[in-house]
This record gives sequence, structure tokens and C-alpha cells, in this order.
Amino acid sequence: MERVLHRSSDGVTAKTCRINGLNISDVAYPPGLSQPRHTHKYASFSFVMAGSYLEKFNRQIFPRQSSSIVFHPPEESHAVNFETNVQILSVEFDFRRLAAVRQHSTVLEETGSLQTENINYLGRRLYQEFQRPDDFSALAIEGLILEILAEASRRRAGSGEKDIPRWLEQTREFLHANFAGSFFVEDVARIVGVHPVHLARVFRRKFGCTIGEYVRRLRVEFADRQISATETPLSEIALAAGFADQSHLNKTFKSVFGLTPAAHRKISRRR
Repeated sequence: MERVLHRSSDGVTAKTCRINGLNISDVAYPPGLSQPRHTHKYASFSFVMAGSYLEKFNRQIFPRQSSSIVFHPPEESHAVNFETNVQILSVEFDFRRLAAVRQHSTVLEETGSLQTENINYLGRRLYQEFQRPDDFSALAIEGLILEILAEASRRRAGSGEKDIPRWLEQTREFLHANFAGSFFVEDVARIVGVHPVHLARVFRRKFGCTIGEYVRRLRVEFADRQISATETPLSEIALAAGFADQSHLNKTFKSVFGLTPAAHRKISRRR
């Protein structure tokens, strides 16, 4: 599995490799970059490793955030505005591989996004295999891509994010605004006006993870941005993200990324 590095005049860098009809790319976009409307020939999905951006289709604009996966059908036309430093792991399917996927799922037939604990785990695993290849990485990468498609297909077959009640949106807004703080499910339930058991059950069904897992992901994403883009000491980042101390950050960060914050910072500096 040979990787090729590409650099463009607009600051975009990409490492790519091809595996049996799949084109996998690790792409870094600088903040402030705007890509005018363009079309992609192949179907693909993008796992957002870090950062956030806006994607525009006709008159509709959709925010894309870290740890989410975004699906794009073939010949899709869109424009993109990158708000921050953004890193995306992209997987394109040639027509033969797309035909094989279509026998089992329509997940690559329409634009959509998904954000669950399992998607985040699988996406990070895929990135690890892409970054540190060995004799078995090609096999592992294909397997993880299929797992991601299966997970997304199951979620789409379920409730997804349609018909989310206002109180659940308020719950998510509260978590994003207060992820570094200390609170219990009962506290959140009281704020949004529902029973704690009902909140926990519906939240897990709609978002594919518990409230605790969701908060942990927000903390790790915040730490990831700070580690990659600043020189702030890791001990300070740990406290700002809501971890008890740097040791707690190290343990949680490694469980998600497969490497320590210090090692992650070194890799980020080499990009």
C-alpha cells in the first residue's frame, strides 16, 4: 500500500493511496479556504478528523463537525467554506466498488451525515491503519470501510436525526456549551424539562451513544484542536477540556486516537 503526498497552491495537502477500487485520502485544509461549486465524479464518504466547515447545496447550507461522517453520491455538486483548520479522511468508491455496495445498501446514493460513538471509533481506527501501514493494513482498511458503511446503513434504517424534539436539541446545545463542566444527567433533564430516564433513553436512540460518551467525545475533540493548533501545555489543555488532569487526558485521548497527546502533537507538526 503506497501513499503519495500531494500539495496544491491553495494550501491543501493530501496523502493518498488506492486499494482495490478505493481511493483513500488524508486531506488538510487551511482556515478561510472557500471552494466554489464543483462536482465529484465518484461516490465517497468523508470522516471529519478535526475542525469544522460549511457545505452548500443549491440554497441549503449544512455545518460539518469533527467526528462526523458525510456521504456524497456520484456527480454531486457542492461548494465548501472551511472555517478552521480541517482534516478529512476521504474514501472514494470507483464504479465497480459502488456497484458492489449498492447490492446491500443505498447509503452512498444521497447526501447525508452521521455522528455516533461507533462511527467516531471506526473512523479513528481507519485513520490509524492509513497512517501506520504494515503488511495487513490494506485488509484492515477494507474491513473498516465496510464496517462504517454497515453502521451508517443501520442508522439510516432507524430513526436517524429526523423528528428530534426541541428538548433534545436543547440538550445537545447545553452539552456543546458546557462539556468542560461537571454535571449529571439529572441536571440536564431538569434544565430541558424531561425525566432523566426518558432523556437518557431517547438521547442514546437518536445519537447512538450515551450522554457521557457524547461529552467525552466533545472533550477529546476540543483537546485535539488545541494540541494540533497551539503550543499550550498539555496539562492546561486537559483542565480546559474538562479532564481531571493530564493523566486522565492521556488515557482518554489514547483510547480514541490510538496514540498519546504528545505523539499526536508531533505528527500534527510534521504535516
